[in-house]
Amino acid sequence: MHSPARARLRLRPLILLPLLTLLAATLTALPARAATVRYEAENATVVQGVVEANHTGFSGTGFVNGDNVVGPYTEWTVNAPAAGTATLAIRYANGTTSARTADVSVNGTVVSAGRSFGTTANWNTWATSTLTATLNAGDNTIRVTSTNAGGNPNLDYLEATVADAPASEYQAEAATLSEASVATNHTGYTGTGFVDYVNAVGGYIEWSVSVADAGTHTLTFRYANGTTATRPMDITVNGSVAAAGVNFASTGNWDTWADGQVTVTLNAGVNTIRATGTSANGGPNVDRLSVSGSGGPDGQAPSVPASPRVTGTSASSISLAWNDSTDNVGVTGYKVYEGTTVVATSPTASATISGLTSGSTHSYTVTAVDSAGNESGHSATVTGTATGGTTGPTADQLLAKVTACSQISNGKYKTDSDVSTATVAVCEKTGAVFWKGDMDIDCDGVRTTQCNEDTDCCFQNETFCQTSSGGPLNAAQLAYMVVPSASSIWDYRTKGIGCGTVVAIVYNGQVEYAVMGDTGPTGIIGEASYRTAADLGINPDPSNGGTDSGVTYIVFTGSGTKVSTIENHTQATNLGRTLAQQFLNNN
Repeated sequence: MHSPARARLRLRPLILLPLLTLLAATLTALPARAATVRYEAENATVVQGVVEANHTGFSGTGFVNGDNVVGPYTEWTVNAPAAGTATLAIRYANGTTSARTADVSVNGTVVSAGRSFGTTANWNTWATSTLTATLNAGDNTIRVTSTNAGGNPNLDYLEATVADAPASEYQAEAATLSEASVATNHTGYTGTGFVDYVNAVGGYIEWSVSVADAGTHTLTFRYANGTTATRPMDITVNGSVAAAGVNFASTGNWDTWADGQVTVTLNAGVNTIRATGTSANGGPNVDRLSVSGSGGPDGQAPSVPASPRVTGTSASSISLAWNDSTDNVGVTGYKVYEGTTVVATSPTASATISGLTSGSTHSYTVTAVDSAGNESGHSATVTGTATGGTTGPTADQLLAKVTACSQISNGKYKTDSDVSTATVAVCEKTGAVFWKGDMDIDCDGVRTTQCNEDTDCCFQNETFCQTSSGGPLNAAQLAYMVVPSASSIWDYRTKGIGCGTVVAIVYNGQVEYAVMGDTGPTGIIGEASYRTAADLGINPDPSNGGTDSGVTYIVFTGSGTKVSTIENHTQATNLGRTLAQQFLNNN
């Protein structure tokens, strides 16, 4: 079934915290926590070796078996929230009767030369070799290179235990401002400037802050107050006052900065923190906000994106998709790398790399990032070639065939339940029906991070159409569209349309091939799955996403227009391109 369009954003209950007193103090960094992240060898860069699974006891989906010569290596990319000493644990198996040696290097420098990986009785027995090394903040490369004729031992994974950053810092100049402006006319600030309040009541700075754990956290405001009087502010958390009329004392002059702290309770995930001036003089100058606490900032990276794959090519582009990553707070986007260069970013598990030379071959890896800036390890490598002639008709070619409407619906549909006028007709062409309107987000079916009761007020754990194994569709993973349930306005079944029928959805110069996957209200038209919207660059959030216009749905009719496996998007894309070309030829 279909979720009502344009679901309203729900407000969570807010807890009013007791009045707290803010004291000017020097910031003392809290002790760092340690976080351990596992990086599977089968997802690493492997030179002169293969991924195998012919022995037992390994982690993940396999292990790396290097060639029996000097020189093969396995290289991981390890992300550290802060620079410092890390513990590296390499899990391996060596079923021979003698040790195997390897150089372990970090960022190109050997930190353990000729390291010995002793015997483990047989290839089904695993051991761990542990060392310490200094890592930079951000991405680091860890490489294990064979230095003996027997090659490396079998490698299962690398575990890196690194220190979380003691506090997360949020510059004031990057926050949301009201009756305040960014300035640089005093010295001693960090970042690119500081925020100067207007001399009036009500100006504020608002930050979005992400923490991994709910609980007590310390907010440290770095500020300057060059007057002799205190400048009070209200500190609110998620819309509720956490500390009212907090006094920011004089710092002597505007070039002298001090730290003031307040303790508050934060939710796990993203929190909104606002500092509002409450006197006619406004607030003090504010340089930054630092957040720390018993729960600490979010220092855990998302899981590595799995199953990267090429989903389409053109003479100048390669399109990729991969499985969604998971995170303790939430994944906010992905980076696509060619070597060490980021060539694309995406908020969803797909991306297109454009501007390529026809016939050129490119290899990519993908990482996931969260709202705190933590980045996962790199995915397995996926390779594609920019070749023309495989993407089917263009958006302009399809739109040129649907300029005039031969209406077959008995009346028109509304785009949303709250609009007063029905404006969308179902029209017919040879080999297809089509309509033009908006796109609302369907997020029903399988529960996922993107689609569930918390993200969608009207979530239902079923869809009208089912997978080949009998379960609901996955709106976050599968591109599908929604048709209005049969009514006196129009009955889609009279045109042979049903579960798995292929549709071309055109928006903003792009063509997405999808399938019919769900039915909706009898009087509303224009809805598609989370994945469809994301692939077209439309905000897929079921609570506030979608687009109000500019979407054309071309549903192919006749024999041979349904895929055999509804959940197989590749089938829909390949069949859709063929049907779209036939549509051009016949109209």
